[in-house]
Formats: sequence, structure tokens, C-alpha cells
Amino acid sequence: MKRLFLLVVLYLFFNTNEANAQAYFKEEFPKVWKRAAHYTIAVAETMPESFYDSKVSVDGMSFKEQQLHIVTNISFLGRLISEEKTAFYDKEDINTLSKEEVIGILKIAFNYVGELMENIEPGETFKKIKFNNEEISKENIFYLIRDHMTHHRGQSIIYLRNQGVNVPKYIGW
Repeated sequence: MKRLFLLVVLYLFFNTNEANAQAYFKEEFPKVWKRAAHYTIAVAETMPESFYDSKVSVDGMSFKEQQLHIVTNISFLGRLISEEKTAFYDKEDINTLSKEEVIGILKIAFNYVGELMENIEPGETFKKIKFNNEEISKENIFYLIRDHMTHHRGQSIIYLRNQGVNVPKYIGW
């Protein structure tokens, strides 16, 4: 009888913790995502359009390409979560996209991530998927999306400074 009681307690403990972790993720991560996306948009808006094609190095991406690379990654990683392919722009149009269009594409992609978070089914956050020869949870794919955006936003800040443009005040916690 004690063994059965212990098994029930352990079962409830581990299932309750997973449910709490999922609830925490669904409640907290969207807020963090909104702030991170808002700051990335502020960085993209701060760069004058005349510098959108500027590069820090000859073999690097332009400022515009940095922004659209964030979007391309959202499309790629979002597919791992939703199992649906989503393209936010046609890569062949990159040279003709204006600053305003790039910012619009960023906003659409960032909203898409928010919708993915909002619509993910309970229990799906911890579902393991194959990524880069590893088993990784869908929750960690969301963190990877944010981490990748942060990485390229940081590079974009270098582009702003390289052009003598004041960096927008950080929007964090």
C-alpha cells in the first residue's frame, strides 16, 4: 500500500510540475517575446533607409539582409513547431524591398511567432522533435528563435554604430 501511495505521489508531482512549467511558459514567454520583438523593430526603424544596404564587411550581410535573415529563420524554425511552411517574403525581391516593407515583414513574422505560442496545444511545448541531429523540445525551438533574433539584432546594432546612428534605448525587462 505504501508503495502504491508513493507511486501516486511521484506521478502527481512530476505531472504537476510539467503542467506548471507549460503554464509558466505560455504566460511568461509571450511577454518576453513582445519586448524583444519591439526592440528589434526599434533597431530596424532607427537605421536610415539610405543605409539599409550597407555592410560592415564585404563578405557580410547588409543591414537589410540581417533583418530578413531573422525572418527566414522564423520561417524555418516555425515549421518545426507548426509543421507548416510559411514564407514571409520572396527572396528574389530582396533588392527591391524598401525599409518600410522590411519592417512590415518583421512585424508579420514576429506576430506569427506570437500566434504559434498562443495556439500551441497543451503538452506540445515539451514534445521532442529532431533538430540538428538532436532531440529538442518545441519550447526550446521558441527559445532558439528568440536567441537567433537577439544575435542578429546585436549585429544590426553594430551596423547602426558603424554609420554613426544612435542606438535606441534598450527595451528589456
